[in-house]
Amino acid sequence: MCLSQRSMRTRTSGMRRVLFIVFLFSFHPVWAQGRMTLDQFLTLAHQQNLDIKIERAKADAASSKSSGLNIPPPVVGVSQMKEQDGSTASGFEISQSIPFPTKITSDHSAKKNEAKSQEEFRLANQTEVLATAKLLYVNLWAAQEKQILLKEKKKILQGHLRLTRSSVRSDSFAAIHLLKAESDLDFLENELEQAEQTLKERQFEATSFLNIDVAHLQVTMEEPALSEIPKIDEVSSHQVRAREWSLESAKSREREAKSSWLPDFNLRYKEMGGTSMSRKYNEVMVGVTLPFVFPWGPSSESGRASAERLQKEFELEKEKRKIFTEKASLLSRIHSIKSQLETLTGKLIPRAEKRMKIVHNVAPRDMETIQDHRETMEAFPELKMKALELRVQYEEAIANIEKYSLEKGASYE
Repeated sequence: MCLSQRSMRTRTSGMRRVLFIVFLFSFHPVWAQGRMTLDQFLTLAHQQNLDIKIERAKADAASSKSSGLNIPPPVVGVSQMKEQDGSTASGFEISQSIPFPTKITSDHSAKKNEAKSQEEFRLANQTEVLATAKLLYVNLWAAQEKQILLKEKKKILQGHLRLTRSSVRSDSFAAIHLLKAESDLDFLENELEQAEQTLKERQFEATSFLNIDVAHLQVTMEEPALSEIPKIDEVSSHQVRAREWSLESAKSREREAKSSWLPDFNLRYKEMGGTSMSRKYNEVMVGVTLPFVFPWGPSSESGRASAERLQKEFELEKEKRKIFTEKASLLSRIHSIKSQLETLTGKLIPRAEKRMKIVHNVAPRDMETIQDHRETMEAFPELKMKALELRVQYEEAIANIEKYSLEKGASYE
């Protein structure tokens, strides 16, 4: 009886755990509906992407490094003196090296500016990751949509074959047309297989990017809203700001290098106990370094720091010009693609759908009408696939501009 009760309790406990797991997955916004929105995908990218985590660790390390002052630690020594008569005396010594104050302040300023630069690089990386994640989502959705359109085209071609076989039976040209259509249908099967493989590759690419298991992306991506065309009035970006703070850090290092001509201070205090042959004494010493005695060292450091500062200035100017030129080029491309999209979705696709509906109710009588039937029926899914390709190109251009946005990097903080 006791064993039976224990068995029942074990089964009940196990059932509760199973129900609890089912409950969690049932109410998860992604797995419950079998769909994933763009916002959910971006949130997952912000939480899981390893590049974001690496850059965050770098920024934290730079921030921690900037909090300290570059002052050598004091040196404490203990000494013991033994006289010939056997008496001993003990003492201690404390010494401290203090760099010239401008060296300390310049070094601290350089590390602070470097930490700010690293933080801007982190935000720039985060912005780029989220823009790339958005494009990955669009590519996943497009791969799913292409499968649907190819299946639609396959259905249309199969219907055309049935209609052609029943309409024309003894026409040699019709037989040739049928053979070609059957071959095209077989070729379409290969396209469907290729589309399936492309979708799998996109899923593996996304799971690697998101640092999650591939099973978590076995869901349907919802159609994302058409991205708005960003403005490029503002030249600044996280990438430019990072270069600006890096330049400020180089300027601080240049001031520090120029301070290498200035002396450092050495302080020392020594206390020694007395013996039968000597008295107790205290000793204080203040010393300074003389860097100008060997001028090649400070001169070399100063020249190197000035050259690095000049390099940072050129890098900043290059980054500004590159970003502005790239934005202008992408913006021109975006307007061109959007115009083509509007023509397709507003004119060509509606007309193709209207022609398809008309031809669908008309039975072909000869080779000319048979050919017109196929071309008209296939034009609708083919135009939609063309619009899908343009949509991906449009979103890719938008994502490349959004990499230089100031808003996207902080939107998921």
